[in-house]
Amino acid sequence: MRRGRYILSFAMVAGLLLSTNFTFAASSSAYNSQNINGMKVNYVTVEGNNQNVKPIILNAGNQMNTTDSLANMAKSAGAFAAINGTYFEAYSGTPVPWGTMIKDGKVLHISQSGAVFGITSSGKLLVDRLTFDFEGYINGEYRAIPWRVNHPSTEAGAITIFTPEYGTAVKVAAGAKGVVVTDSYVTQIATADCYVPANGFVIVYNPDVSYLVDERYQIGDEVTYKVKINTTFTDNKDWSNVVVGLGAGPSLIINGVITAQGEAEGFSEAKINTASAARSFIGSTAERKIVIGNIPSATLMQAAQVCQSMGLVNAMCLDGGGSVALYYPSAGISTTGRNINNGLAFVDITNVYVTARPTTSIVLVDGENVSLTAYNIGESNYFKLRDLAMVLKGSDKQFEVAWDDIRKAIKLIPERSYTSVGGELSTASDLNNEDAYLSTAKVYFDQEEVLMKAYQINGNNYFKLRDVGSCINFAVGWDALMNTIKIDTASGYGDLK
Repeated sequence: MRRGRYILSFAMVAGLLLSTNFTFAASSSAYNSQNINGMKVNYVTVEGNNQNVKPIILNAGNQMNTTDSLANMAKSAGAFAAINGTYFEAYSGTPVPWGTMIKDGKVLHISQSGAVFGITSSGKLLVDRLTFDFEGYINGEYRAIPWRVNHPSTEAGAITIFTPEYGTAVKVAAGAKGVVVTDSYVTQIATADCYVPANGFVIVYNPDVSYLVDERYQIGDEVTYKVKINTTFTDNKDWSNVVVGLGAGPSLIINGVITAQGEAEGFSEAKINTASAARSFIGSTAERKIVIGNIPSATLMQAAQVCQSMGLVNAMCLDGGGSVALYYPSAGISTTGRNINNGLAFVDITNVYVTARPTTSIVLVDGENVSLTAYNIGESNYFKLRDLAMVLKGSDKQFEVAWDDIRKAIKLIPERSYTSVGGELSTASDLNNEDAYLSTAKVYFDQEEVLMKAYQINGNNYFKLRDVGSCINFAVGWDALMNTIKIDTASGYGDLK
């Protein structure tokens, strides 16, 4: 159990204003529906150069193995525009993605074929045919060769990395073993289902290779991995600045040249390569205008020619057919097909209005169901500190919430008798900054500083549950069967079964 005093020191922030209507970035985007080359095209143009417009990857249910409508995902994220993303298992089994996924600069999934788009921190859109190399290191020595990331593998010889973004329990089959890594060090060798540490990852060795775990790993070993991106048409250095990306394909245009060769990117199905079908696409102009849209019916080459006629110098297909969806509510556009696994959205970070409404979340705390008020913002759940303190009362993770008048900061005092002082403490809010509704809190633990996000809503401070769990050291997981958040105070991160 961690011991010490936690001090949360905030920059003064403006309160988060809630509204059922989102104020859209009208000056930064526009919707059009027109005939191009004799085909109907529906599309949204977003100013990539506008640094107040942020692209984000959407994951249904904030995890990687379920589905939802594009509209629901976009609304939860407070997006003003969105489009369906990469391919996923839509017909049988668990609906995990099949394509590449890069989120917040981190590779979360890879595909074996197809093109990948990436958007850099400066708003530049890249398209390329990429391959990926994964390298795992044990105490600085290259020892592991992972096959996949966040994609459950049935092959007996598979080695798979799972990150916190996977969002639910990692299945460890009979005879397999999972290496649980927290803060770069092995904390557990799992022989049953386990959760990914918020600040770590899990490597699952399936039965035919599980003997490697005994040979190579011991508790306390330092374990790290890195991902190498190999490019075909673009500069590797550009991809080091990519913040979001999805791989689907086939590509349509790369660096001004029509590509549109499905076979060259590993596609063999006629419905993708030669047939006329519903297509969704993303592309960009030379002026860094990002265009997302769909064509109800077009061949691959026709789609490429349409994008070229629109002035796009880079473009590629996203998932098509029944997955085609486009979201732009300021123009009343919310087209959707089947529920999908993921998507791409754009949010205006200067907008102080969000679509989030308070919801009642059922939380399983040490086996007991409790109801807590929460806000789902950006696909994460945010709770009041006092509510969390109340439900943890009596456990060895209990803490007090108090106000330090000298530091002008909230402080959490763990492992002391609970003292209710009434009401939720709020921070000062006299900073006239439009995007200051989201504060960056400095969290001090044994003089070590980390960052924690917090929202001030109606005078109350709301924190991400996993951030608080990481600070106080209780385990947080997701029970997919019960559709319930799970807190286990007897375990630290990485130990939740």
